[in-house]
Amino acid sequence: MRALRVVLDVVRDLVIGDDWRMLVGIAVMLLLIVGGHAAGWPVWWLPPVTVLVMLGVGVSSEPPDVCRRRR
Repeated sequence: MRALRVVLDVVRDLVIGDDWRMLVGIAVMLLLIVGGHAAGWPVWWLPPVTVLVMLGVGVSSEPPDVCRRRR
């Protein structure tokens, strides 16, 4: 059972990571792309703009506590 928990923790860290704002940004971008495409709007510009905005958010935010260990 402990091994399963360790594997799930690793998968969660790979998928979500330490910064929940990046996950929210990607989800919002995907929703805007789907909605914009369904409405017939050109959405080709949305991923590069999202990457630039999320890079700015990631750089300007407080760094995660990398010394913290989960138990």
